[in-house]
Amino acid sequence: MARFVARYERALRLSALDGPINGRLQGTAAVPLADVANAGTTDVANAPFELFGPGDVLRLGPGAITRRFPAPGAHDAEETKLALVEFAALDLPWRYTPAAAKKNDVLRPWVALVVGHRSADEIVLRSDGRVTLGTVTQAQHPLHDSWQWAHVHEVDGHQIARILGPLNLEAENDYVACVVPAFTAAGDPTWTGSAPVTCDCYDTWTFRTGPQGDFPDLAAKLHKADLAAIDAAGGKPFGRAEVSYELRTPGALATPVETAGVLRLPPASAAGPDPADSVIANDIGDDVAGLSVRIVMPDGRGVVTAPRYDAPFGDPNVGPDPAPGGWQEQLRRDPRLRGAAGLGSWNAIEWQDRIIAAAATKAGDLAIAHDRIRHVALGVEASRSLWRRRMPPPAGSAVVDPALVLSAAASRLAVLGPVLGRLASRSGATVLDDISGRSPQLGQALLSSAARRALRSGPARTALAQQGAGRFGGVLIAASLCPPDTADPADIGRSGGDSVEAVKLAVYTATEDKAIAGQVLDRLGEQPSEGQLVAALRALAPNQDGKPDSAAIAEFLDGKEFPDSGVSPGSWSGWMKETAPDEQCRPLDLVGLSKAVAAAVDPTADPPPAVQRVLSTLPGLTHIGPVEIEPELDIPLWSFLAQRSPDWMLPGGGDLAEHDVVGLSTNPAFVEAFLVGANFQAEAELRWRNIPLVTRWSPLRKFWQRAGGELDIVPIKTWPETDALGSATLDEGHGAEAVAAFRTPLFRRYPATVVYLYEAAVDWTPPDDKVALDPTKRKDPTFTGTIGDDITFFGFAVPPADLATHWVVLEEPPAGYRFYDVPAPGSGDNNSAEFAYNRFATPVRVLIGPLL
Repeated sequence: MARFVARYERALRLSALDGPINGRLQGTAAVPLADVANAGTTDVANAPFELFGPGDVLRLGPGAITRRFPAPGAHDAEETKLALVEFAALDLPWRYTPAAAKKNDVLRPWVALVVGHRSADEIVLRSDGRVTLGTVTQAQHPLHDSWQWAHVHEVDGHQIARILGPLNLEAENDYVACVVPAFTAAGDPTWTGSAPVTCDCYDTWTFRTGPQGDFPDLAAKLHKADLAAIDAAGGKPFGRAEVSYELRTPGALATPVETAGVLRLPPASAAGPDPADSVIANDIGDDVAGLSVRIVMPDGRGVVTAPRYDAPFGDPNVGPDPAPGGWQEQLRRDPRLRGAAGLGSWNAIEWQDRIIAAAATKAGDLAIAHDRIRHVALGVEASRSLWRRRMPPPAGSAVVDPALVLSAAASRLAVLGPVLGRLASRSGATVLDDISGRSPQLGQALLSSAARRALRSGPARTALAQQGAGRFGGVLIAASLCPPDTADPADIGRSGGDSVEAVKLAVYTATEDKAIAGQVLDRLGEQPSEGQLVAALRALAPNQDGKPDSAAIAEFLDGKEFPDSGVSPGSWSGWMKETAPDEQCRPLDLVGLSKAVAAAVDPTADPPPAVQRVLSTLPGLTHIGPVEIEPELDIPLWSFLAQRSPDWMLPGGGDLAEHDVVGLSTNPAFVEAFLVGANFQAEAELRWRNIPLVTRWSPLRKFWQRAGGELDIVPIKTWPETDALGSATLDEGHGAEAVAAFRTPLFRRYPATVVYLYEAAVDWTPPDDKVALDPTKRKDPTFTGTIGDDITFFGFAVPPADLATHWVVLEEPPAGYRFYDVPAPGSGDNNSAEFAYNRFATPVRVLIGPLL
């Protein structure tokens, strides 16, 4: 609930005394005092203070003004509203006023908003940033009334400080607005009206008012069109056109044929069938069909005849004669629908550059696609050759010997090993990462190209090796297996064995030099501690050359003390299992891995995996043959017809009177015929420009500019040949839709007006203006447009019959809070809050209906 407050003051102003000195209020404030040493000793002192006045203000800080109305630079401002400024600080309008107000007194703000024309008698903006106010402007802004202009507005939990400009604006005039001080530095009124005054200017902007009237004025004039009067005045039914067709028979007279345009009156069941939907006479249909019959001269040359608009989209496997009653026959025999298709063809001719540009944008990635496809095609052919020459064959299904199957799989993995590091696995890592470490000897290096080079035949390391030891497949088999279980020195003590033997086994395992091993064992003794054994094994560890470090061994043998954890050899079993647990080993299924890896990269598969991966980056392409596209061009065609041939958008639209509102229906048959003609011409143009279209494609499927980019028709090549134009199978599920058309200047001046349908009560009782409407009963438009300069239409995704049960609602566009220049009738202004309340402009909502 909105509420207005006359003023807002801080505490010091409320305690100031009237009677300023040098333009500043004076006063005293009671200051409580307390003894720091003795908190119980208190006193009160009257401290004098002085408040800043208007002479202390040089400028307003950034952000001090939060809104200006009309907006700076506006060229169509409402002349019925007052100019205003809003402030961020609630007390700013009265903060520096050199006067103190009593409880029920009015208080003049220290600043004012003056509005006027730029002239010597009104407002002159000076080069030094100041402003000269002429006597006319002073008379229009009497300062003794300035207490009315400032207030605080409380609404929806927010507070707004505001100053109104009291000037009543005139239509179609240029204005300048200035925020100026209302008091001089001495505390006197800045102007009295006797002579021009120059003062500071804290803010200024310009605007221009529009024609006389505002949204409520224009909306109140809207009414349902009197179609009977329009028909009588025009001598023909509104919404229908009449065309004449003259048979080619010599002496034949022109036959009038009634038709409809893109928008038409909804069918009225009581009035019978609409003549615009009548079946065309056979003699006319035969005559029209003959215009497009192919003619071949005796020498074989063809004669140019009328176009067959359906030809590029028909099924080539179907005979030449169209299905009776189907859309193809209609486009060949009905001059009305051929005319609509001709308009679409004209549209495509006129907009050919726009269509080509849109298609080129859609086809902009073709160069990238061609490049990727050329590369993948070359790569597939090269890899197929290498695959057939280098890849060992898998074991055949007849092979039952597991050893032979394993050997064949290992041989194939030997060739595929380098790719494992680039082949992604289901874990998110690579196959190489997943299989490395499954067995102690299966490391990443073993599956690298370097390992293959190291094991190639020729060098001594392979030439002198045991027969077959250098075969890489055999190495993979050996590395993928877990090593055989052997005696663990740590298990000797745990199983009751001899711990002395365990120590010997550990040392002899660490070095093959029996002499050095004997020296180390002598140095350790029969019962070494954990720390001693660790020091011995560390000394026996090989260096970077793979040989024991003699210096480290000598240092161990000469050492006197060793780090000792106090663990006896009998406890080594548990200690070693904790510090060096058994190495995990999971044998690798080489046969399964070989099949999975080969399937992921096999270039001889159909299709090769590489081709599938590349095509996945090119939506709409399914092969690596010649690239053809099915572009959907985002070009709504209604605007062409509305600009170049508006009579076909709404026949008789020019007969509507100003402020008329009429309920209409879309005409799907006309729209579909129009789009067939547009696609007929556009397809030929695109192919001539070397845009590689898929055969029978229809790139223009938008007539209306629908919310969400929805299309109006399905691809023409999918239209059943037996279905007529306007059938549900031809469009995208829209069918005939309700349309409300207005002939009014309201939408030019208020283009953001909100329009929607709202379900009406049975008795058509209008809903309360002060109550929010139920959103579940509201239907917003799905498309909109204009015809000519002053006809605006809104389409709704509901049947046209719904116009008989719904209000058409217009809501004033939100533009912030505004105030009329005259008070409400019978109101009085005792303070600035009442002044604002009596002029507050609440948003206007207009309901019109029923339109049918």
